[in-house]
Amino acid sequence: MTTAAPTNRTERHAQRSIDIIVHGATGYTGRRVFRQLATQHSSLRIAICGRNRDKLAAVAKDIGWEESQCHDSVFFVRDACGASDGDGDGGALDLVTVFSKAKVVLACAGPYRHCGLPVLKAAIEAKCDYLDLCGEPQFFDDALLSCDRKAREAGVLAIHAAAFDCVPAELGAAMAERELLKKSSGACAGIEIIHTVQNLSGANATTFHAAVDGFYAASRGELSASRKKVRENYPEFEETKPAARPGDWPKVPETPGAVLPGYNEELNLRTLKFFGADASAIRSSWRYLRSRLRDHYRRGVAVPEPRLSVLIGMEANDPFTAAKVMAYGVTFSTLARFKWGCDWLHSNPEGFSGGVFTSKGPTEEELENAAFTTYVTAYGSKYSTSDEGNNDQIARVKVSGPEPGYVATPRLIIALALTVLDAGKTVSKSINLSFESGVTLPGAVFGDCDEVYRYMRDEGVMFDVVEDFTRDDSQV
Repeated sequence: MTTAAPTNRTERHAQRSIDIIVHGATGYTGRRVFRQLATQHSSLRIAICGRNRDKLAAVAKDIGWEESQCHDSVFFVRDACGASDGDGDGGALDLVTVFSKAKVVLACAGPYRHCGLPVLKAAIEAKCDYLDLCGEPQFFDDALLSCDRKAREAGVLAIHAAAFDCVPAELGAAMAERELLKKSSGACAGIEIIHTVQNLSGANATTFHAAVDGFYAASRGELSASRKKVRENYPEFEETKPAARPGDWPKVPETPGAVLPGYNEELNLRTLKFFGADASAIRSSWRYLRSRLRDHYRRGVAVPEPRLSVLIGMEANDPFTAAKVMAYGVTFSTLARFKWGCDWLHSNPEGFSGGVFTSKGPTEEELENAAFTTYVTAYGSKYSTSDEGNNDQIARVKVSGPEPGYVATPRLIIALALTVLDAGKTVSKSINLSFESGVTLPGAVFGDCDEVYRYMRDEGVMFDVVEDFTRDDSQV
């Protein structure tokens, strides 16, 4: 049973004293989300909550909060999964009580497939808009089945994957398609996304462990089972399948196979299929748009679905990097199919990733020097590979920002949260969210919202429409 707060976002937000509360603020990424909020958005009322008093106090002290500020902004809460973190439950508040004070909660504690649903359910019961960092497709389905209809009734947005996995790909794809349709009378036949990273040398082992568990669950059929349940419980998804793809549409983009890399001539990159959640998130966003906005100009039921290719790119003059990535990928995907293989992977993430994933994570210097660039290309339905005059049949978006996992990710989820906060203000009539409630993904709810891209830019993540990826002066 939900609380008595209004379902109208503007009325609800007006009654709450906390703008954003960070759940899981003592974790590796949650701490960085909190720091970015506290240091760069001092005009907002920020709070944190978690299940360990000492760690919460240390995080608050690290940011310079005085004891008086901590009294109303630091909340010791009961563990959502029933596990203990050394404090016991004495004096702990339940999540609904704490979330009822806030307008938006940022859920930063994973792995979500193990402990995400109780947090999401508490946010919905408290009628608190929710964003998380989850890149686990099975959790997308589980949350949809468990919480979507309740979220709609409560007027609450529950948005997954508000991180590098999958915001640059989702919003980049939406922007590229929108730009294509501005200059082309046809439709979008294909979207290619290529992620590249610069000076990235390490990541936290927590990400590796979550990937192992997710891959193992998928190999055992858990993901297939959850998708079957979604089809059974959401007949509207079957009823709103996209129109058939015309036979004369160009077969672009091409996707390299699982073994041999592809090659992108424009960028001079070797490419491999990206096995993150981007493709799943984008297709889910398209499905949400079709089922809830059947006449949507980009993704309505009458519009055939584009081909989609999500890749990672590596310098073509460095074949050893591609070979190494493939070798570690094959080893990982083979071992993660078996319980004993998962035990091996969990026991030595550094060894099975070539030193990329470590318990300490990247150093501050490594985080400062790293960056990412994502190249998104949308192809029109009249695009021809043999025609040099394809300017009205192709649109390019370059997404760029700082280190993706732990520097860009806090900025991405904050930009989305600020957009939701703006949508709750009486004066903010220009915030064009695709829908006001329900379990969803960034591409579905923010893809047509111009304001979100301004917030992204303010946070240091650029979405630029360009004529040529290789020229710095080609921004449109």
